[in-house]
Amino acid sequence: MLKRSWLRSAALVAFLAARSATSALAADTSDVPKLASADFGWLLQGGIDYRPVPGKVAPISFDPAYPQKPGNQRGVMERMSDAENANLKPWAQELMRKYNQDVLDGHRAFTAQARCWPGGTPGQLLFPAEPYFFVQTPKEVWMIWQRQQEVRRIFLDVPHSVDRKPSWFGESVGHYENGELIVDTVGFLDKQEFDFVDNWRTPHTKDMHVVERFRLVDGGKGLEATVTVDDPGTFNQPWWGAVRWQRVDRRQEESICAENNQAFEKYFSNQKEYPMPQAKAADF
Repeated sequence: MLKRSWLRSAALVAFLAARSATSALAADTSDVPKLASADFGWLLQGGIDYRPVPGKVAPISFDPAYPQKPGNQRGVMERMSDAENANLKPWAQELMRKYNQDVLDGHRAFTAQARCWPGGTPGQLLFPAEPYFFVQTPKEVWMIWQRQQEVRRIFLDVPHSVDRKPSWFGESVGHYENGELIVDTVGFLDKQEFDFVDNWRTPHTKDMHVVERFRLVDGGKGLEATVTVDDPGTFNQPWWGAVRWQRVDRRQEESICAENNQAFEKYFSNQKEYPMPQAKAADF
């Protein structure tokens, strides 16, 4: 009788422990937004620029003298950046003036994805036309853009490494909080050519620090990110921008951008394009 009673008590304790563990797991996963699927991705909405965040320092935008519309007063249809923005350090203003002058001299305006370069962080968020997809695991989140299969890895619930190697996308660590994916990124290349934070050719230094907060909206049909960029070497103050995507029900396809560069440069060299990336040797 005592043995049977003990067994019942042990079974009850085991049941309650399992239920507690299940509840704890449910509590842990309740903060995790469903961003990943093999059947849907996320397509940029509302243009290829960051939207200002009310009450915060605004991102860099267009040159007021060259508004973005066909056939404006000076006939310039390429993108001209606000190189005189008061939030820019002098070296950044000088570089952006150079790119603007290139446009006035007949050169195509540079955007990373249009020329098959990595968009970097956070610039890759502004890639239009093709969706990107998430892969979520307990330890990592992957963001995979259909164009060029660019992959950005976010390591969950860990600190930044001490001896990190600078890269285009930087080192991203993140965690879930109140239904949001919060990502902290450091470890960038320094003043790298063709590596910009936006589509206005705004540069950055190795000391840039980016924080992104991703959250689902519209009942899971939309995704928004609020981006904070702090780079004392480039900007006088940190700035904020917002990005929005729409869920699109489609599977990822193969999309190769930089294939057959030589033929492209041969037949379209008269358009004064920036170069596409080329590998001189295998990286494996």
